Amino acid sequence: MYLLDMLTKNKMTLIVSLPESNIELAQAALKGGADALKVHANVYHKASGKTFGNFEEQKNFYKELLKSGLPVGIVPGTDITCMTQDEVAEAEDMGFSFISMFAHHMPIYMLESKMDKMIAITEDYDIEHIKALNDINADIIEADVITDEPGKRIHVSELMKYKRIINNVNKPVVVPTQRIIIPEEVKYMYDIGVKGIMIGVIVTGNTVDSMEKTTRAFKDAINSL
Repeated sequence: MYLLDMLTKNKMTLIVSLPESNIELAQAALKGGADALKVHANVYHKASGKTFGNFEEQKNFYKELLKSGLPVGIVPGTDITCMTQDEVAEAEDMGFSFISMFAHHMPIYMLESKMDKMIAITEDYDIEHIKALNDINADIIEADVITDEPGKRIHVSELMKYKRIINNVNKPVVVPTQRIIIPEEVKYMYDIGVKGIMIGVIVTGNTVDSMEKTTRAFKDAINSL
């Protein structure tokens, strides 16, 4: 199943962004109830402090991960380090479900992929730019629209930002944990129309135990909606 199908059918979908290319962490997320997973290539991940290798270097890890049968997405790099068009086609053939990338990093050839395109937007995009995604071959909007302050909680003002985006796009919106979001706040995301929450190292930590425990807490919150 593709991620878009889940986001369309489910009340709320739980995506786990892996803090490193580690099969034990991935298995912990699966045990905790993750609906989908996201991995990285060709990029330094600020929140985790990890540098992810290129597509070729991580191929064995990807193949093992894809055996899970869940939708798995890939961040293919930045505008400078992005996977090639051939590598994107290979990722599609391997069974990846979606691409996740900032709009200002995404090469146009990515739009040709049959994988779901989850396009990330930032607080620097005005609402007219965001509305333009309604007429571009994007499938999912990732709302990276607050400043990265890992130790801080979200506030009502952040809910307002998410809701403004939801009101202006015709595609499902996914909210990542740029700041601390707790499971008890999932219901407020649901109430404003968020279709998916993507938890990362800021809330999951980077140990097997914390990954499984946190993922399960968010899954329980979603199941109670």
